[in-house]
Amino acid sequence: MTALLSNSVFLLFTIIILGEALGHIRLKSFSFGSAAIIFVAMAFGHFGYLLPSEFQTLGLVLFIYSVAVTAGPGFFTSFNKQGIKLAIGAATIIAVAALMTVLSCWLFNFDVSTGAGLFAGALTSSPGLAVAVEAVEGNAAAAYGVTYAGGIISVIVFVNLLPKILRIDVKNEEISIDKERTENNPPFTFHHIEVTNTNLFGKKIIDLKLKEIAPVVLTRLLRKDAKEPILVTGETILREGDKLRIAGRENDLERIELFLGKPIDGEIAFNKVLTKKSIIISKQSAAGHTLGFLNLRETFGVQATRITRNDIDLPASSTIKLHLGDIIHAVGEEDALKNVSRILGNDVKQTYKASLLPILIGLVAGFILGQVPLNLPLLGRFSLGVTGGVLVSGLILGYLYKTGPFIWEMPTTANALLREFGLMFFLATVGTKTGATIVETVTSQGAELVVAGLIVTLTPMMACVAMSKYVLKIPFLRMLGVLTGGMTSTPGLAAINSYTSSSYPSSAYATVYPVGLIGMILGTKVLVYILSLM
Repeated sequence: MTALLSNSVFLLFTIIILGEALGHIRLKSFSFGSAAIIFVAMAFGHFGYLLPSEFQTLGLVLFIYSVAVTAGPGFFTSFNKQGIKLAIGAATIIAVAALMTVLSCWLFNFDVSTGAGLFAGALTSSPGLAVAVEAVEGNAAAAYGVTYAGGIISVIVFVNLLPKILRIDVKNEEISIDKERTENNPPFTFHHIEVTNTNLFGKKIIDLKLKEIAPVVLTRLLRKDAKEPILVTGETILREGDKLRIAGRENDLERIELFLGKPIDGEIAFNKVLTKKSIIISKQSAAGHTLGFLNLRETFGVQATRITRNDIDLPASSTIKLHLGDIIHAVGEEDALKNVSRILGNDVKQTYKASLLPILIGLVAGFILGQVPLNLPLLGRFSLGVTGGVLVSGLILGYLYKTGPFIWEMPTTANALLREFGLMFFLATVGTKTGATIVETVTSQGAELVVAGLIVTLTPMMACVAMSKYVLKIPFLRMLGVLTGGMTSTPGLAAINSYTSSSYPSSAYATVYPVGLIGMILGTKVLVYILSLM
């Protein structure tokens, strides 16, 4: 067995298997997850079994890049008008945690590496640990291991007690926020309208510029005394007695009614000529283009009514960029829809295929970017390093989505696999290196690290609650998502889902999660710089 363990690949897989087994042991809402690998690795490292540093670098870049590519679109779009409040709440957690870490290092006389590990462990952030290990040699991983479990448990206990502390009735919150969401984001529906505005008779649809009034889609038209509807195109001319089927949100439909005519009952039904079809974007040649670029209505006589992306319906506007896996809901003649399906792909299997070349190009670009010297005020001359370079490369390419023939985004399954492999490789390698000194660290600083970990975990959460509730006025259920997303705590979100079935915490979590991830990576770099000056 000793001979087998001397084989680095065998040792790596053994540590990962044992770590995954330990991580799947669950006590109510608590489990270590993939982080258990580092504890198993520490045990092996304590007895002298080490993994080569190349595994650490490989795992680091795979993990950071896959996280960044996924986070890219959400990271940049989270700073829109609606998401900025949520982003501020998440940023509050990281800023206060960094401040508490600096204070703890001063109180307990921790060195730079211990402080960086404390910061990452208390906020249960594997990306933060990755940056800490790369930025500074020493006890970062050991401090992470000591404070990690306390961080997980503290978040779970905190979110479970918070409704009681604030005296919040969760059911009433669900009803209140449901009402708000319906008012702000009404669902898609349709109306039937008879054209009665005499000023429109004889005019083409394209000349009416309806998009300037409301973002609706005219899908079918039934002429006076006709039995079969026709598809509406830009060249369709309106006549007296025309009846239209219009898709959109309720408020928008009501505005259009005032312009076009009067609402009518009945149904403009499909017949043997017109039909509807849901088409999946699975060809790379179609992804990355706008719906207007494809010009489906004018070229094929097919009308797109809406687009479904990640189970969310989006308006079929001409400026929306199509992604692999998007579903276009379209109306048209059967043969025309078949032609469009061939162009767009409509093959669900293709949406799961990953191309290695864009991934490798993105990684190499990150390595190069990490070596570029930068000069910034106060920070002076420095470079992003491997972590920062790969992070920036992934964020930019993920946001761009497509450049020429390359689609930078990875299918969800491929991204998750790459991310998990990278994290496993990184934790296993770092853990074996840390194992040699973990006993000494726990013996000399264990109690101080536990206390400091609780300070760095709990204080930012309390600050986030105060900021979200009293300053940003974020509703309670969304605040829960901001809290766990800013802490990048999936176990915390699971604890929230145990007492509410609402999707609002998960939605807010997904919005701020990229901010939390990127904030931890950048925050760790800044923290290391500040601690090195103390």
